[in-house]
Amino acid sequence: MKTWGMKAMKDNWMGKCLVALAVFGLSAPVAAQEDELKDLPGYVDFGELQNFYGEPKVMINIGGMLLGFMGAAAKDDPDAAALLDGLKGVRVNVYATGGELEPAMDKVQQVKNLLAGQAWEPIVQVNEDGEQVQIFMKADDTGMQGLTVMAVNGEEAVFVNILGQIDPEKVGEVMEKFDVNID
Repeated sequence: MKTWGMKAMKDNWMGKCLVALAVFGLSAPVAAQEDELKDLPGYVDFGELQNFYGEPKVMINIGGMLLGFMGAAAKDDPDAAALLDGLKGVRVNVYATGGELEPAMDKVQQVKNLLAGQAWEPIVQVNEDGEQVQIFMKADDTGMQGLTVMAVNGEEAVFVNILGQIDPEKVGEVMEKFDVNID
């Protein structure tokens, strides 16, 4: 049986997405992008882990304007353009844990409790040998409004929040097109 391990996520779709998003994310002021996203229904506040781990290895905050630009740039790939069209924001924070898992695991539990009280649905939960992966989805009558991924292991803590109308079918089509495999 295949598992959703941190390494598999990172090596496949996360790694490819992070590189692409980092290139575009460098051009936008991070604080302005974060403020733009806070009032959206799929927003999740991960709080600060900088006190424990220092600056994130990766920090991406992309709002609607930049996602719109990326969608227009993807006009040659209608599936990618359609996926980007519905998104309002993408936030990624990756911290090096240095083997100290407790602060990150505590944050995962705090956010998990918060999401449970805000009608988020857990869709993947893996707890094995010092590794934890939690994936939550927020949906309403119109579809998926947000997706949150939290993954922690001995090397890093990854917190991802995708906001906006997310069409799971389009995500699958884009991942298939780019040969992204999450198993």
